[in-house]
Amino acid sequence: MPLRLALPLCLPLLLVLAGGSAHAGEPGVPDKALKKKIEKAIQEGAKFLRSKQKASGKIGEVKHHGNAHYEIGATAFAGLALLAAGEKKGDDAVDAVMGYCKTKYLEKLAGRTTYDTSVLIMFVTQYYRPKPKKRRGKHNTVEAKRKKNPCALPPDIHKWVRDMGLWLAEKQKASGDWGYPANRPDWSNTQYALLGLRAARDCGVKIPPGVFLKAAQRALELQAEEGPKVPRTMPALRKGEREYEIDAGDRARGWGYLETNRNPTGSMTTAGIAILAICNDALLKPRRFPAYTPKLERDVGRAVQDGFAWLDVHFSVTQNPGPNAPNWHYYYLYGLERAAVFGARSLVGKHDWYLDGARYLVGAQMPDGRWRTGVLGTKEYEASDVLDTAWAILFLKKATRPLEPVKPPVVTGD
Repeated sequence: MPLRLALPLCLPLLLVLAGGSAHAGEPGVPDKALKKKIEKAIQEGAKFLRSKQKASGKIGEVKHHGNAHYEIGATAFAGLALLAAGEKKGDDAVDAVMGYCKTKYLEKLAGRTTYDTSVLIMFVTQYYRPKPKKRRGKHNTVEAKRKKNPCALPPDIHKWVRDMGLWLAEKQKASGDWGYPANRPDWSNTQYALLGLRAARDCGVKIPPGVFLKAAQRALELQAEEGPKVPRTMPALRKGEREYEIDAGDRARGWGYLETNRNPTGSMTTAGIAILAICNDALLKPRRFPAYTPKLERDVGRAVQDGFAWLDVHFSVTQNPGPNAPNWHYYYLYGLERAAVFGARSLVGKHDWYLDGARYLVGAQMPDGRWRTGVLGTKEYEASDVLDTAWAILFLKKATRPLEPVKPPVVTGD
């Protein structure tokens, strides 16, 4: 049994983040047998995605009331998954994805959408991103340091990514969030807009810091105001030590899809954590944006911690959690992976999110390599096995690039 304490002390960041070296038996580290199953599942999933590719390079789409939408975004997602599975620039499938998406996007500039643009930036920058180099004498890797062009994008591609990034920035609503872009804003479009902006910014595109400030402030506004208190689990840092719990003032407060529907769900709570993590990173690097005050940074830290508390209370890998949550199951799992990586969390509370999710996905894969939920979200949408499969692969590969985690609130004697 864990010990439960209420201590007036300052806690080291390492305790809260539950990090550690990668050895089997530690959180998030599969044993050899599971590793083999995971890798086989990833490769079978990639094989399924390649089997769905058309001569044009297109792989997927979302059907709404029988009409095809988001062909660019769905195909770019499949391309991201193929890159995560081990394909690279120069391989036929991902080269065809690049060709299709670029041609289609430039044809549809007048009708471009937040989702298509954001996922396309993620794919394009990852397609060109140099492979990280190993540091001498260490097992970790580091990406090449290039101030003006960190991702080594060709000039025409850098210009294209810049155009897409600035377009996203311009489409931010006065409230700080994003829509499709024409209609009312929602939390899913907002998450993907910031994922796209993060990818563009990391590759040298200058995005006005005010964009991230407004988005962070909006995230604080839209989070549930109240929630039950949740003890913070402090994991054992060494073998033989015991975990314990403290009263750190954490409350389970999640996010919903719309301002008018704040019913928290797993998919939108992981989105809220990702949004705040991206904004915090952008507002602190390369130097603190003056309007991002230490108090606002602390508020962001509290919001992220409370978001993880909500995920802890409602934890699931078998469905998108939350009362009356729609069935965006694999979308949620990819969001869980992203939130945990951004938060440097190997555990959500006491839950080993990666091992639990990996075991579920390995068992849920269909014989032909696909994953499917059977429905995307509502009866208006047809199932997209391409998207479900891409999201499953991205989860299994822990494909999200880390950033500096948001500092959680410390426990003081005040």
